Amino acid sequence: MGNFVHDIMEEFYRHDPELRDIALARTLASKIWEEKWRDEVTPWVKGDKQLHMFRWNSWWCVENLWKLEDPMSISPTGLEREVNGLVGGVKIKGFIDRFVVNNGKITISDYKTGKVPKPQYAGEKFFQLNLYAHLLRSEGVGEPEEVELLFLKEGKRLRDKVTEKSLTSAEQLVVSTKEQIDVCCETGEFEPIKSILCNWCSYQSICPAWRK
Repeated sequence: MGNFVHDIMEEFYRHDPELRDIALARTLASKIWEEKWRDEVTPWVKGDKQLHMFRWNSWWCVENLWKLEDPMSISPTGLEREVNGLVGGVKIKGFIDRFVVNNGKITISDYKTGKVPKPQYAGEKFFQLNLYAHLLRSEGVGEPEEVELLFLKEGKRLRDKVTEKSLTSAEQLVVSTKEQIDVCCETGEFEPIKSILCNWCSYQSICPAWRK
């Protein structure tokens, strides 16, 4: 659902601001569904009722955009912009949903179709966007000022200021993670870590963490 909604958002914001109304969004959602996502989704979402709810849940995310902003007032500098570069010597690749440069200041926006995180976990959600801010500044696009998460499912926005501290923190985490991966590759030992995600893992029968 997230990818389907992202495709709608991308095409929607490629149109001129004065055209961005609910009717355009509805037309694009139908067009993108028929041209791409029907065949992608149908094998996984079984039954007409479930398929119908999938489309409605996706559409409600699109509708909630108007709770967050006036689409006619947004002037994107980049949409689905691919970034490749070095962060602390580590090569990073990613895709930015949307960013705006205004008077040399960058605001990076990311669409989310999941739940709004609890306050104690909100800060870590900006890590990826701080990496993108780091890369855009390295490219000379501008000076990153703000990052925002648009939670379309619930119609809520979370914002955070970009600071030298947040950029440095993101860089340090990337570097330390890369160093840990290198050590694991050299030793051939990858320590399993249990988490809630284990509930969806098919490899518990051969995982050391689940054989103990």
